[in-house]
Amino acid sequence: MPNIEGGAAENGRALSTTLLRNGHIISLDDTIDDLPRGDVLIDGDTIVAVGTDLDVCGPGRTTVIDAAGKIVIPGLVDSHRHVWQSAIGGRRSPGGHLDLALARLRDGYAPEDVYAGVLWGALQAIDAGITMVADWSPIGTTPAHADENVRALEDSGIRGLFLYGPPIGRNVMKWFVESTERHPPDVERMRAERLSDDTARVTMGLALRGPEFSTPEVTEHDFHLARDLALPISIHSGLPAYLARYRTIETLDERGLLGPDVHHTHGVRFSGGDLDRIAATGGSVTPCPIVDMSMAMSTYPVTGRAVAHGLLPALATDTPTGTGPDLFGEMRIALTAERARANAAARGRADPDEPVELGQRDVLRFCTVAGAAAWHLSDRIGTITPGKRADLVLIDPAQPQLCPLNDAAGTLVLNASAADVDTVIVDGRILKRDGRLTGPAAARVHRLIETSRRRLLARADLSGVVDDTRAG
Repeated sequence: MPNIEGGAAENGRALSTTLLRNGHIISLDDTIDDLPRGDVLIDGDTIVAVGTDLDVCGPGRTTVIDAAGKIVIPGLVDSHRHVWQSAIGGRRSPGGHLDLALARLRDGYAPEDVYAGVLWGALQAIDAGITMVADWSPIGTTPAHADENVRALEDSGIRGLFLYGPPIGRNVMKWFVESTERHPPDVERMRAERLSDDTARVTMGLALRGPEFSTPEVTEHDFHLARDLALPISIHSGLPAYLARYRTIETLDERGLLGPDVHHTHGVRFSGGDLDRIAATGGSVTPCPIVDMSMAMSTYPVTGRAVAHGLLPALATDTPTGTGPDLFGEMRIALTAERARANAAARGRADPDEPVELGQRDVLRFCTVAGAAAWHLSDRIGTITPGKRADLVLIDPAQPQLCPLNDAAGTLVLNASAADVDTVIVDGRILKRDGRLTGPAAARVHRLIETSRRRLLARADLSGVVDDTRAG
């Protein structure tokens, strides 16, 4: 579990100024070179300067963080995660995520369980250096469930995109198998009353089912609903072969529904033509490397093929029942899988696209720059740039597996893990420092998640589904 300490004075409000001093800065801004010994000055929630030997000017309190020996990177962006499942993390059944999460526990979640799961999942993400998460949430069984999901994101301190999805309660099959059910109308209330500010730390989008799970007519209705509400759209698409008959990208294209507001997760079965259509219409693609390779979706993630067709893929961790919120691991798998694809091609195995040469810095960009771009947040996050929000992560390379530090970006991608994250700042607020989460939400979440876990397991018969149903 993450190390947690409560009541840190810096948590919960942006300090007047914060100075990160003498860190190894990887800005990922093409106009700012890496600085082996550099400073970042934060005023409130905004980065105001990046350089060396910066002076702190003006009145007010300044917190100086000694970043000497640390690597400073932009906050990581997890572009697709079902955060609500965090209470049942690590309990995927032999049948996979759908069997356990959607069938066995689908009716057990009360609003308070959604709050506990999302709060815990968001804090897990922060602990791992993730400062922004796109939360694909099909747990809005009632408006109260959805409200508690949003409240948890807000209370955690993370930058969150709440993607309001259809419910997965008792009638899950009617929502996800050639469904004729339109998206729940409560999204209009949520947009008008709760998440109307698109500049806030927690904002809103729609998690839609698309052609692979709903009829073309329902898909068209739901896309128009999102656009009437000026909300980004996220769908699962290009999934296993048995869903190929729905011709997802062709269907969307024929109905004029593709566009820059459409985000496609997985894409393992996309053809070259599908990727070209997405690129031509300004859409985005998110591979989930570990899940894509472990849930019978594909041999390789779509990462390199997306690059070959002019897209900048944004990586994601996907489901807590299948993998933890560690984007460093996803970077490694994405890089390794693309190199394995190249090796297979060299041995003469057929491949619809030539393998792409990816470097360590490329996949780091997939979890920062690309994540920001996928959700149209490049003006706010994704790089360490003056004028952008202060979403920053400090990595401690003092651990044996991270030193000597021959190449900072390469070391992060090839060797780092969530355990190496020292400090996390979101919107100028310090949410983790010296390897420990801070603040009141972190201090109380263990009790909440353990209580919720016990309730959920008591309500569902998981005997024979997991290796150890008696834990705790």
